[in-house]
Amino acid sequence: MIRTTLTAVALATSPLTTPVIASDNTTSCSQKPVVMVVDGVTNDPQQMAIYGQALKESGLHQNAGSYYLNDPRPLRILEGNRDQNHVTLLINFPSECAAIDFWNSPVYRQKIKPLRKNAGDYTIELYRLL
Repeated sequence: MIRTTLTAVALATSPLTTPVIASDNTTSCSQKPVVMVVDGVTNDPQQMAIYGQALKESGLHQNAGSYYLNDPRPLRILEGNRDQNHVTLLINFPSECAAIDFWNSPVYRQKIKPLRKNAGDYTIELYRLL
């Protein structure tokens, strides 16, 4: 699974670094670029479309200096099996701080994020760029 592979790569390149849960990282963050990985299965594509439109209209990505790096649906599966509703979205952020600010912003937390409730099952992680 991609999530496992990315975790293995992150651990292999930073063996002394322990992953930090976002809620535990309230006092410090890095100014180095990161990629947010959204990985999971979409259960309600119509609701996710509403979420995506609201996120686009909010301007949160523009304000954070972040942008999408890929189409979340695979172009081709070279190995393994995937549910047709499985997505992996990569979002570039100029810094870990920008990603955390985006994630914790009142607009995202109170207005945007609730729109995807029960629309899918996702894991959302930050990775350092090499």
